[in-house]
Amino acid sequence: MIVERLRPRDYNDVRQVGHYFCKGVLVVMDLTALTDEEARQLVDFAAGLICARGGDMQRLSPKVFMLVPAEPATPSSTTGIVKKLRPRDYNEVLYVGHYFRQGIPVVMDLTAMTDDEARQLVDFAAGLICARGGDMERLSPKVFMLVPAGLATGKGDTESA
Repeated sequence: MIVERLRPRDYNDVRQVGHYFCKGVLVVMDLTALTDEEARQLVDFAAGLICARGGDMQRLSPKVFMLVPAEPATPSSTTGIVKKLRPRDYNEVLYVGHYFRQGIPVVMDLTAMTDDEARQLVDFAAGLICARGGDMERLSPKVFMLVPAGLATGKGDTESA
């Protein structure tokens, strides 16, 4: 699955979101630089894309959304599955490893965890990446995406964890 992280500066950047999504690229929309009104307009635009093309939109944090196309562009034979996990404590770390080892990108929403437990889980994820290959991207302060080796990711303005 190809992943592109976009940070629109204003509503005029809406074409960029549509361009990637319509090509089957999983889009992570970071709207934190927009006003609430511009962010609402872009979310409405994205909802229209989903309605017209199929797929799914998931809120990762108040102003970060993931658009998953119904027919993903794939650089290999991987499926278009992305698993979103919201562990409540470190004991749920095995779920992250389970999906990642299967080659499934994992979005880890650590907002329900204490800062210490969240750091532990990020360290665990870094070990997964080191051992299995791939990449970890910070989507917001406590939301990360783990992309297994062999899956393309847009690195335009991504913050690495």
